[in-house]
Amino acid sequence: MSILDSLVKSDLDEAKRKIQALQPEVRSEKERGSLAAAAGILTSMSKGKDGTLQAWDSAKVERAAKSIASSQMADDFDAGYADTLLTYSKLTAGTQQSAE
Repeated sequence: MSILDSLVKSDLDEAKRKIQALQPEVRSEKERGSLAAAAGILTSMSKGKDGTLQAWDSAKVERAAKSIASSQMADDFDAGYADTLLTYSKLTAGTQQSAE
């Protein structure tokens, strides 16, 4: 199970352990960006109510991530960060639809 799967399930302790375990293994800027995005989601969820992102709007996140990825100033770190946000957004959109 990935860090994002743990975050989708609001298993914050497991996500934190996975992030800490992966930190020494990160080698590329894209991987650093991905891990930074996952850590940011974890931090936001840790501060949020019931271990969730209360203000998460998948459509807005998707637009922002695509904007980051298409920017001429974006580097590999930014691409990893944006890719992770898009992946998490798609995972949460799927769980939100199945809950309705």
